[in-house]
Amino acid sequence: MIGEVVAVLSALKALNDGIATVKEGKGNLDTILGSWAEADEKYNDVEKAKAGAMSYKDALKMESAKRQLANFDQQLKDICMMQGQFSLYTDIKKRMEESRYAHEKELRIIKKRKAEFKKTMKLVGTAVFAWVFFMIFLVAGIWMYRQGD
Repeated sequence: MIGEVVAVLSALKALNDGIATVKEGKGNLDTILGSWAEADEKYNDVEKAKAGAMSYKDALKMESAKRQLANFDQQLKDICMMQGQFSLYTDIKKRMEESRYAHEKELRIIKKRKAEFKKTMKLVGTAVFAWVFFMIFLVAGIWMYRQGD
């Protein structure tokens, strides 16, 4: 799992490098939008795959990545405003909001399925334990009955 978290952090590093390039006037928004999409997608993939199953250290790294993505959002807004492309920013945010909603919906479904699976496994474990206990009791009863003969 550490590899996935490292991939998210490396995507964020590439994104930050792209932001620095745009701020220096050497690049354009297209270069960092691709990096942003990649970093956000990797973040969402890791969150989806490891929902509720991350170590404390990885969870802290993912929270840091989440904050870095929010920081980038603010920087992108500022860059778009400076370049007179605020409508581009609002369009991007609209699409991202649609994507985020779908992602959160999928996460809720995954967490619900994991909880249902855990509940089912607990029930199956209880049933198997009861069956084994019953069989041991039955065999012991038959053995005691035959010992009495």
